[in-house]
Amino acid sequence: MALVAAPVGSAQAESAADARSAAHRAAADVATLQPRVERALTAYERTLAQLSDGVSRRISATQDSDEATASAATEQRRVTQRVRFLYVSGGSAALLAGVLSAPNASDALRRVAEVQRLVEAGTAVAADSSTVAAAAQVRAQSLESDTDRMVVTAADVTRRYDELAAALTAAADRLARLSDRARSLEEAEAAAAALRALAGSASAAAADRVASATAMPVPRDFQKLYVAGARTCRGLPWAVLAAIGQVESGHGRNSATSYAGAQGPMQFLPSTFAAYAVDGDDDGDTDILDPADAIFTAARYLCANGAGRGTDSLYRAIWHYNHADWYVQLVLKLAGQLAGHQGDPGDPAKSG
Repeated sequence: MALVAAPVGSAQAESAADARSAAHRAAADVATLQPRVERALTAYERTLAQLSDGVSRRISATQDSDEATASAATEQRRVTQRVRFLYVSGGSAALLAGVLSAPNASDALRRVAEVQRLVEAGTAVAADSSTVAAAAQVRAQSLESDTDRMVVTAADVTRRYDELAAALTAAADRLARLSDRARSLEEAEAAAAALRALAGSASAAAADRVASATAMPVPRDFQKLYVAGARTCRGLPWAVLAAIGQVESGHGRNSATSYAGAQGPMQFLPSTFAAYAVDGDDDGDTDILDPADAIFTAARYLCANGAGRGTDSLYRAIWHYNHADWYVQLVLKLAGQLAGHQGDPGDPAKSG
């Protein structure tokens, strides 16, 4: 997102006063545009944050549910052990003997009541733990469902990036129309510096979010397709396909048509899909919305653009998928996490 000054076409001489006036007007115009740029930057940063943080919220909810369930199971085991100690370890005869050995009927009833109290107390604790676990599971399912509905994709970030770039370009163009003399004045230079700072903030935001991004658990059916699709392009890591699948649609969770017209789980433009389409599930047709067809087509497209020929070629191939450095870096970051966590998942059938 570079701010490049365009050459000025006017050959007329410009006085110092005219240059100052022009610089002042341009700086005022940039100041007017700056709130628009800042709003676009804020929206861009927010969308980047949602792209990387949404997965963390989902994982956190699942972990909460798992921990509550494990706690309930532990408490239930304790109750079972307590009951087993009372009724089994000592033997029912020993328990009965304990009651019958009471010096009188009143003490015998007291011993029976104590045994019953211990059992009921343990059962109540277990029931409470189960209730907490059930509530946690419901909450986790709700959070996961909400996360799935609000999956932020690369298309969302790209749209915000394009809005930001358009705002920056509009402001930069106003300065670029100045003469060299006017552009060198302090007021114009300060306006240009402010724009460069905003552009730098956009780049920094992307770098920060890439650094904090987390790979999403890959659904089993999609994982099989990623692995099988990658094997149609020698040298293409399956995890790269999976990372693109996460960034583009959250593994099919949000495959709605983007503002640019991209469709399906791998977010192809229809014209690009038609040029590279592969029948991934051997059902006799190619469908941009079908996960198998989309993933196998993505593998073919990446391969045609150099994937499998080394690190530099892979970078360029991913860049062809989405012309943004932040996108390539994000895909590679997520792919590294997936490969490190899961390794090679095996050789599943082509259609999963």
